[in-house]
Amino acid sequence: MEKMDPSLAVPILLIADNDERRCGELRRFFSSSGFLVAAAADGLRCLAELVAREADVLVIALEIPWGGGDGVIARLNNGLPVRRKPLILVIGDAPADTLSARTGVAPCNCFSKPLREEDLLDRIGMEHAARLLRGAEDRQRPSEAI
Repeated sequence: MEKMDPSLAVPILLIADNDERRCGELRRFFSSSGFLVAAAADGLRCLAELVAREADVLVIALEIPWGGGDGVIARLNNGLPVRRKPLILVIGDAPADTLSARTGVAPCNCFSKPLREEDLLDRIGMEHAARLLRGAEDRQRPSEAI
């Protein structure tokens, strides 16, 4: 069986938000942007989805019940059994710096409501491009002799 190039895989995005209207809008937007989209309305379901799927991106509202977004992020950073950590984008009612201080997520990955879906997509694209560049740089570095 031929191994698939990971750069060609359809990215998986998990939305953790208890606001049904916003969650539906985000689902439609990211589905039409080429993502496979899963959703969770609370912290416990979000943790289960993170373990069950290899999400590339987690869009998480701080206000979700059963642990809150900050609780999910703390668990993800402290031993949740996932093979790789997704890009985390935080959404909340506070300014980006406040959301960052509360979650430990970089301010550039924190978004105040009301949201513009395009801003989230732009950030995902920027992060993906940065990861590709880092990977290209790593492949071009000469190997050290043993």
